This record gives sequence, structure tokens and C-alpha cells, in this order.
Amino acid sequence: MTCSRPTFAEITEWVADYEKHDHVAHATVHVLPQEDPEHLESGIVAVHLNHGPASIYLNVDCDRKWTAALTERSGEFPLSGGHLIALGEELLTTGRLCEYLQSRTD
Repeated sequence: MTCSRPTFAEITEWVADYEKHDHVAHATVHVLPQEDPEHLESGIVAVHLNHGPASIYLNVDCDRKWTAALTERSGEFPLSGGHLIALGEELLTTGRLCEYLQSRTD
């Protein structure tokens, strides 16, 4: 089976285009090279959440479907109401970025 993922350059361009018209609220977004040795030409999108001790990685598979993986964290982290709202905005807008990447891939 041939695996046809978007290239690193395509993903970088799509993220830049997304950020021109929308943005991932409060979060920091980076496109990183794919670590899978069979797919080095592709990339992943890393979103560092500024209001929670975690990151989200957006990855595309060989079926050209984007998924999000939230890094696991142990323990509790107390949040004020404002920080909880900001974390929710980070998650919502990261989901929108994932959907945008899916639409560009399709």
C-alpha cells in the first residue's frame, strides 16, 4: 500500500494560511518534521497549551486522516475560571485547526 501524506512544506503552508485568517487561541503552534523514518517528507503539528501542562500533536495517517493526540500528564493542576476558559479556547481552536488541515488534505 502506498502512503500519500501531505508534505512538510504543504503542512507548513496550510498552518501559515490558517493563522492569517484565524489562530489557535493562547497557544503556540509549530510544524515539526515527522519522526517516522518511512515518512520523513511529512510533518506533524505541535500545539503547546499555555493554560494547561500539556501539548497536542496533530498527525495525518496514510489514509490522509488527521487526528489529535494530547500528551499525558499526571497529577492535578488547579485553574482559575479565567484560565479554564482560556484552556477551553485553546482546545476549541486546536480542533478547528485539525478540521482545517483535514479539509486542505481532502
